[in-house]
Amino acid sequence: MTVCWIAIALKATLWAALTSAAAIVVPVQHPQVRRRFALLGMWGLWVLPWLPLPWAGLPTASIAVATDSTIQSGWWWPVLTAVWACGSVILLLRVLHDVIGILRLVRQAEKSTLNPGGAVEVRFTAEIEGPCMTGWLRPCVLLPLSAASWPEGTLCATLRHECQHARQMDGLHRFCAALVRACFWWNPTMHVLCGIYEAESEVCCDEEAARACSRREYGEMLLAHATQMPMSAFAMSFARRSGLRVRIQRLFATRQDSRWILSARWLTALVLIISAAVLMASIQVMPTEISHGNSLKSEARLRLDADPFPGVP
Repeated sequence: MTVCWIAIALKATLWAALTSAAAIVVPVQHPQVRRRFALLGMWGLWVLPWLPLPWAGLPTASIAVATDSTIQSGWWWPVLTAVWACGSVILLLRVLHDVIGILRLVRQAEKSTLNPGGAVEVRFTAEIEGPCMTGWLRPCVLLPLSAASWPEGTLCATLRHECQHARQMDGLHRFCAALVRACFWWNPTMHVLCGIYEAESEVCCDEEAARACSRREYGEMLLAHATQMPMSAFAMSFARRSGLRVRIQRLFATRQDSRWILSARWLTALVLIISAAVLMASIQVMPTEISHGNSLKSEARLRLDADPFPGVP
């Protein structure tokens, strides 16, 4: 069991690190591409570590781990595995608690007659300080009671921002990010990967909302409605203070890299993604006995296939 955990941790860390680097390398003028690379990293964590090698001609890199290493090297390997599992269970229970809290909040919120496109329900509640969106099967935009007195432009930009979250299915993707953070709570690369996705999702929604007014007006709205109120991992807040400075800077960014630098960045991102997929499929972690047995079988197969009497009819 310890060997299995080592394999998952190694391959997941490599995948998250390379996909995060690929998302960062993509030019900032393409937040949707950066977001998609981060999504590929998050959702790929649940599939790619267990996929077999798809190309028969590509060699596999096997890392042998002794099955009795926990006995020879002490008690710390099983203890670390137990700490990992206990931490993940605690955080998964917290995720479940957040889901129940969000469902309760939506159920108790007051329904609104606002209809931004028909696919998203809008509700008012006194339990939040700023707008947010939650859910993916039935997305719901939650507004504070003070939103009833907002200017029409502010309300329109806010609803465009939150409805863009719903179109991007950020409720589902945020749930995936919460599970990644819970299962790999000790791994900083997972937090970086999820942070990239969340930041780029907000930038994409800001770009959509800024079309309803000038960028200056929208930036002033973000500052005016900035809140420090803690929200659940599944509630996309309109203007949380954490990360707000970067969002406003991205909103007014005008820097353009040269054609050569842009080409180099796109090529690097592509190489990183391909390298991550190849490493994910090719690296195998197995016990020493299995590795040794496979090497003996390979040697025996070579001896049997070889011609011991060359030239003899």
